[in-house]
Amino acid sequence: MYVNGAYKMVDLGYVKEIKEASVVFIVDVGEIEVEVDAVTKDAIEMINQADEEALIPLDIKEKAVILEGEPA
Repeated sequence: MYVNGAYKMVDLGYVKEIKEASVVFIVDVGEIEVEVDAVTKDAIEMINQADEEALIPLDIKEKAVILEGEPA
């Protein structure tokens, strides 16, 4: 995936639970909880409502959601 013009490897996760200030994802290594801001939380809620099995790109090392970017 290209993020800010640079190629970046990402992990993909399913939304397990949306909390007040974080989202719990199911990834290949188990589960990860990522803190998110209100805008990101709203975007994830919209994606999840449209498709509960949608895969969300994540940076597991940085514990960050990547919603902007282009597939490589």
